[in-house]
Amino acid sequence: MAASPKRLKRLKENVEGYLFVAPSTILIGVFGIFPIVFTVFISLHRWRIRMGPFIGLKNYTAMFGSLWFVPILVGAFLLLYAVSRLGKAGSRAAGTRWKPLAVAARVLVVLAIVAFVVGVVSRIYQSGDSDMLDALRATVWYSAGTVPFQLVLGLLLAVMLDRRFRGRQAFRVIYLMPYIIPIVAGAAVFERIFSLRHSSLANQILYAIGQKPLQWLEEPRGILNLAFGLGSGQAHGAVATYLATWLQGPSLSLVAVMIFNQWVYVGYYALIFSNGLAQIPKQLYDAAEVDGARSGTVFFKIILPLLSPTTFFLTMIGIIGTFKAFAQIYILRNPAAQGSVDTLSIYIFFTFFRKSLFGYAAAVSLLLFVIVLILTLYQRKIMEKRVNYGE
Repeated sequence: MAASPKRLKRLKENVEGYLFVAPSTILIGVFGIFPIVFTVFISLHRWRIRMGPFIGLKNYTAMFGSLWFVPILVGAFLLLYAVSRLGKAGSRAAGTRWKPLAVAARVLVVLAIVAFVVGVVSRIYQSGDSDMLDALRATVWYSAGTVPFQLVLGLLLAVMLDRRFRGRQAFRVIYLMPYIIPIVAGAAVFERIFSLRHSSLANQILYAIGQKPLQWLEEPRGILNLAFGLGSGQAHGAVATYLATWLQGPSLSLVAVMIFNQWVYVGYYALIFSNGLAQIPKQLYDAAEVDGARSGTVFFKIILPLLSPTTFFLTMIGIIGTFKAFAQIYILRNPAAQGSVDTLSIYIFFTFFRKSLFGYAAAVSLLLFVIVLILTLYQRKIMEKRVNYGE
């Protein structure tokens, strides 16, 4: 029985579609999905130089001390999902009667997460990998200390460069130069700027305002500890010790690396924001001017809402990028900082190449992958609701 022309046409369209997506699918599969699957495989073995015996979850147990928290975490998320669905269904059926139940469930989930974090931290410090936990803290500080500042400075710079003045294009190129030049060259310059020598530029600025010189890239103490003495008291217990390290803030050496990261990426953020500003219709500015709106009103009521897709995009790639950052941290890190600059990516690198613990490094890299994935999904769920696409 011969196939109908309509069916042959549909088959031809399907084949053409698969051929068009085949190159991208192959590249993603070979360089994206396969490395993740192979990393999982490595993490389940005692792998040093060559593959050793299968050890199951022992690398993860060595990391956390034990895996007792996994059922609690899964149960908390399942409870939150079930009650959220129940609350939505009940709200549609009986108004707001189910909302108190949903709120109570969320409170219970938050309490469960707090208990989970306290228990995991205590367990890791007692019998797990406390160095990994310190690297995670440095990673969080690095991300929190760079992405918000890059967004704000990049937006302000883009707004200023959006105004018409002589030499505007030249200024755009100048601000983008740190992003273009090799990161090794830029890091070498900043290593001189933040040198502990009294003649370094950073210390000369401190001298000019009547302050003592600092060690900068060689200072392991946190900036809040240096400035206010926070976290310097004697802590008792694993959780108290870890909280005390958080109170100290990021180390001064890590702050110096943050400044370098902002110097590199602010111009790039400004460029992306400038492209977003170019998409805002000029008629909106004209209408606001006719209505007598002030510049602050225009910024908060027109520019910020219509730039929300750009802000959402930059926030996502910024957080993902800072959690995976390696080159600038590796170049600027100093052994005298006592590992206070070492983020998870640096910790994975040293575990893999210096200790040759390939299986354990794979397990930690999967932890980093899960953290980035959860943060990305959370951002999409929370921030996308506030994104205005101008439709």
